[in-house]
Amino acid sequence: MSTLSSEEIFKDTWIKRWIFHSIFYNFSVIIASVFYQAYAIRVLNYSIDELGTLTFINIAMIALGNFIGLPILYRYRNVRVLIWKFFTSMNLISWSLTGFVDVLKIRSLLYGLVAIAQFSGAVGGLAYSDTIADIIPKEKSLGIFSKVNTYVTASSFIALTTSTLIFWLLGSNISSYRICYTMALTAAIISIIFLSILWEKNIRNSIKQKMRDIITSYLKIVNDDGMRGYIIFFLILTVFTNIPAAIWNYYILKIFNGSETWISINNISSTLATVLGNYTFSRIYHRLKPRNVLIYSIIPISFIPIFFLLSPTVIHQALLNFYSGFSWAAFNLVAGIYNLYLPKESDRIYLLSLLGIVNNLAAASASKLGAYIASINILLMQLIFIVSGVGRLLAFIYGRKRLPSL
Repeated sequence: MSTLSSEEIFKDTWIKRWIFHSIFYNFSVIIASVFYQAYAIRVLNYSIDELGTLTFINIAMIALGNFIGLPILYRYRNVRVLIWKFFTSMNLISWSLTGFVDVLKIRSLLYGLVAIAQFSGAVGGLAYSDTIADIIPKEKSLGIFSKVNTYVTASSFIALTTSTLIFWLLGSNISSYRICYTMALTAAIISIIFLSILWEKNIRNSIKQKMRDIITSYLKIVNDDGMRGYIIFFLILTVFTNIPAAIWNYYILKIFNGSETWISINNISSTLATVLGNYTFSRIYHRLKPRNVLIYSIIPISFIPIFFLLSPTVIHQALLNFYSGFSWAAFNLVAGIYNLYLPKESDRIYLLSLLGIVNNLAAASASKLGAYIASINILLMQLIFIVSGVGRLLAFIYGRKRLPSL
């Protein structure tokens, strides 16, 4: 009978704690992030333009976090797990408190909480990615990440099902939001507890990085044909995916006359499809090339915004989101693996940071522009969705020519 080595025991214990942290993290953040726009519309009476600003802040602060987080992480890389713990805890608490802004009657406080949540999430995410890539070997990454994605998706399903029942029973009122965000805050605290008992195993040396050195490292990545092609591929897809980012929920609540229950059901449907997609993809992954998965999954993804305009009922919306969740499942899983293993180990954190900065600045600008145009009239609002769908195909065309193989 074989016995586990101390290294194997460490990894097994570490991964189990990380999984529990991830489950509660996702439960908390999924509730807070799914309903924050609806909360802004229903409770705080935000306009389309204010939603555009909120979405801009949401995404732009991720870019800022990636930019500032890189020198922080390298300077204190020997304590990267502590960085992960601190900033991820800030991310969780800030998101959970967004549903209590009305208590202080300061509408603009929502901007600040979302900014803190996304900035801290970006910095924590860099430290997390750098840590987890050293814990999980590349050859086992697909199996482990698929397993974790299944658990995390299940927590999303429970969170969304519970919130759906709350809004169905109590209606679209402040009490429903208060209960949902209290659940999010409770899950956030549990997630932080599990995160706090993780520890560093592979201690990395700290490096004092000057801005000139960071820019030089960015240029090194940009000058690499493969990584440059990957960044541009994602940039094109990001811009056109995020043009309507601020108006999906507005269109559901104000144009289709839907409710928060619609939003919950949409996310449940998408979550179930993601589970099915992850399962299906994990069964056939060995037969496919990761490059082909990224490229050809864009074709069904491109039809999502156009189908959205043709889905004026909750049933149509649920079917659309099932289609959307399944379409994005394979893409997101392979993209995560690309992010960790496309660059050399020494370049990994720079690629992650550069992707975070470029893509999120592009996404923030696109969402603000889309919201501004959509606020003019309903026809231009609908045009935004059409442009989003057609524009995504440009990423498919570019990817076929320039996307590198893993």
